[in-house]
Amino acid sequence: MNRHNYLRVFIALLVSRTNDKAQLAPYRASTIDPLTGLLNRGTLLNHLDYSFTTMAFIIVDVNRFKHVNDTYGNWVGDQVLRATASVMAQCLGSFGRVGRLGGEEFALLASNEHRTTLVRELDSFRQRVAGTPILTNAGQVSITISAGLAKQHGDQTFEQLFSRADRALHTAKKSGRDRIVVAEGLDI
Repeated sequence: MNRHNYLRVFIALLVSRTNDKAQLAPYRASTIDPLTGLLNRGTLLNHLDYSFTTMAFIIVDVNRFKHVNDTYGNWVGDQVLRATASVMAQCLGSFGRVGRLGGEEFALLASNEHRTTLVRELDSFRQRVAGTPILTNAGQVSITISAGLAKQHGDQTFEQLFSRADRALHTAKKSGRDRIVVAEGLDI
């Protein structure tokens, strides 16, 4: 192959790679939360994986997040959300799909086959967040999280599962925050 042909192949590879990236960009924008890099709400909730034998749904809330934004500004708030998302993905990503619901709320859609381990790791995540200040442009910021967990029962719809997890989260927040509440009817 002469130099001219090598140049054509090289240009073709560059164009191909550029086209691949251009095609991935809209897909990524439609499925990934741009701030945290986690699945966005639509992807997490609209493409449910019903292949799980039983499903568990967890909603996680950064406690008193408005105070973080009001005290340090939205830029620091964004850093806190990114750090929380990263730790959640590290601690819980092996259990299922981790995503951002919006604002300061995150979620995990998981198989419930290993629920005792899941609850233990969820509590480990909670402790890690509470015990590790986040380094931001404004210095160290300490936060805590609350979580609500629900397990799918029989023919229960996802909306019912979501509602039960949401109620468990509200119970966690009302009973002092920095805790995990498991929805009624879940034998742990």
